Amino acid sequence: MKKIQLTKYVTMLMALLLLTACSSDSASSDSATMPVADFSFTNDGSTFTFTNLSTNGTKYRWDFGDLYYPSEEKDPVYTYKIGGEIRVSLTVTNEAGEEAFITKVITAPKIIIIDIKIDGKFTDWEDVAVTDQNTSGNGSIQKIKIWAGGPNVNVYLEGNKKMLMELVDMYINTDGNTQTGFLHGTWPGGSGAEFLFEGPLVSAGWGDFYNHTDPNGGWGWGQIAGSGANLKASAVVSLNDTTNAIEFSIPKTQLGTLGSSIGIAITEMTSGWAAVANFPEGPKFSTLQL
Repeated sequence: MKKIQLTKYVTMLMALLLLTACSSDSASSDSATMPVADFSFTNDGSTFTFTNLSTNGTKYRWDFGDLYYPSEEKDPVYTYKIGGEIRVSLTVTNEAGEEAFITKVITAPKIIIIDIKIDGKFTDWEDVAVTDQNTSGNGSIQKIKIWAGGPNVNVYLEGNKKMLMELVDMYINTDGNTQTGFLHGTWPGGSGAEFLFEGPLVSAGWGDFYNHTDPNGGWGWGQIAGSGANLKASAVVSLNDTTNAIEFSIPKTQLGTLGSSIGIAITEMTSGWAAVANFPEGPKFSTLQL
C-alpha cells in the first residue's frame, strides 16, 4: 500500500516538474528575445528603398511580391518592372531560429512601354510628355516631344497649318553643355549646338548633318556627307482643320557620344529659304534630360 502511494506521489511530482518546464519554455518564447518584424519604405519612381525596423533579428528574408528573387539584405533597394499594388513581405529570424513575419502593400508606378515607330500614326506618342511648347500661339511649330529611349532620338512636332517642314535648320546640343558648340543668338540662354541638320525634313531628302567646327562658338560647320539618309521622317500629317504633325528619328550613332541631355531648336523656312518661324520661342533649346 505504501509502495502504491509512493508511486502516486512520484508521478504527481514528475507531472508538476513537466508543467513547470513547459511554463518556463512558454515564458522564454514570450521574452524580449522574440523577433518583431517591421519596415518602412520610400520610393523614387519604380525604385524602392526599404528600411528594416525589426528588432531581435539576425537573419532577414524579403519577398518583393513580383515573383522574382527574394533578398536577404537588411535594408534592400529594389526596382520594380511592374506597377500597381504589390504585397511586400519580410520574415525576421532570431538566433534561436524563432521567426516573425509582416506584409505591407506598396504602390509602384505604372510601367509605361514606349515603342516609337516613324509611320505617321502618332498614338505611340500618347504616353510621352511634352518637352516644350509655344505659349504665345504664334509661329508654325507649337509643340515638341522628344523620346530618346532605345537606339534613336525620336521627335514629334505639332503645329498649325503653316508647319510644312519644306526646309529647316535644326540645331542639336548633344553634350548637355550650353557653352560649347554653336552659340546661337536666337536662343542666348542655352544653345551650344554640336550638330546642324539642314534641308527638308523628309526621308531620303537632299539634307545633311553638319558637325560644329568653330572653337569660338561661331558659324562654322563641316558637312557629314551622306548623313541625311540617317534621318527617317513621316509625312506632314493633317490632324484637323488647324493642326499638322510630323515625327522623325535620328540614330544616336549619328550624334556621337550623348551627354546628360539633348537639346533641339528649329528654324523653319520655305523651300525658297524665306523664314517661317523659330522654335522654341524661349531663350533655350527644347531639352530632354537623358
